[in-house]
Amino acid sequence: GQHSWLVEMETAQLAIEYTLLCKDRKLSIEILVKKIESLGLSCSKIEHQAKGICIDLSEEIGFYLFLLDAGKYPYNAWETIFFTGDFTFERTLQFRMDKGYFDIEKRYGVMLRILFDLTEELNEEAILVWCGGEEMCFFREDKPVLLNNESGIWSRDCFKDVIAEREVCYKEYS
Repeated sequence: GQHSWLVEMETAQLAIEYTLLCKDRKLSIEILVKKIESLGLSCSKIEHQAKGICIDLSEEIGFYLFLLDAGKYPYNAWETIFFTGDFTFERTLQFRMDKGYFDIEKRYGVMLRILFDLTEELNEEAILVWCGGEEMCFFREDKPVLLNNESGIWSRDCFKDVIAEREVCYKEYS
């Protein structure tokens, strides 16, 4: 049941990306590498790019990670469903999924652990956006993570496991 939904979702999309829009520049390359390595993964394949870096974890866990500096206003403004007005961000952390990777649930578990741990440790305000532009959650400073479960994504097993022991609440819909 759960697994087939993810496989379907992955084959339907051309490129699957999850992007964390970070309000500040708290997340550095060093912090990111340390977090990835703490999960038992290797950061031996780091490519420096114009606006940041790319870490190739495709063989180990099935995704590429990009830590990039955002552009200037208005390119760094996001109209959000979580509150009125724009959310402006300084940096983005993007996960680009490799379709050939076999253990989809493990991959999502690692991705979400990286996202939740880093935002919590850095006390970073950030919005997680899925490739279609759907906002999945809003990480808030010193407050529970606000989840958008309109599509039911947080009800999936591999997502539920990661949020089970964390402080979260759900966005209300009118």
